[in-house]
Amino acid sequence: MPKRIPHTDLEVLTGSETAEYYLAMQRRLGRFYLNGFRKLLTRQGKTGRFLEIGPGPGYQTAIVAQDHPEAEIVGLEPSQDMVRIANDYAAEKGLSERVRFVDGVVEDDGLIADLGKFDLIYSTFSLHHWTDAPKAFHNLYGALAPAGVLLVYDFERRWFTYYLMPGPRGMRESVKASYTRGEIGEILAGLGAATFVLERRFPYVAAVARKE
Repeated sequence: MPKRIPHTDLEVLTGSETAEYYLAMQRRLGRFYLNGFRKLLTRQGKTGRFLEIGPGPGYQTAIVAQDHPEAEIVGLEPSQDMVRIANDYAAEKGLSERVRFVDGVVEDDGLIADLGKFDLIYSTFSLHHWTDAPKAFHNLYGALAPAGVLLVYDFERRWFTYYLMPGPRGMRESVKASYTRGEIGEILAGLGAATFVLERRFPYVAAVARKE
């Protein structure tokens, strides 16, 4: 298996122009590449408090909020510019009363603890940016309420995607920084997560862990 190459300068996407570009791109393409994730999330049958890791400009968060009208969603995002754009977008969609975004990183155990407990924690295309994935998974699993679900959806590192993945430079770097199913499984097993499932959804992988 090709060696994982962590991102070095793309962990936080800064700048208002960058945030606005990502929102425009997601509005144009998001319903295509998020379709499988939305079905998987809905299949979990959860409501209540949701935590989204790496929401970017908030496009996906708004879709999840519309799909789950009873849910309250907190988005944790390392880019202050993305947080500002995301809060504006939530207001535009009339979601400000139950959707909010905060600035921070998933490896910050104190911040995660301060946010409280959640019935569902999810992330899409964010895992490969985490600087310490085992610690991040530990923080998130600990933030689940009883019977809560952790859903992480990202690229899967495989030799043919590693070398042949089409698309812009940033996407190829994301694939090279991603994890294999086996690596994610080892992390989840190390948490003591007795119930977890890893699904291959080419070119993505979905990890679903349930809190006993």
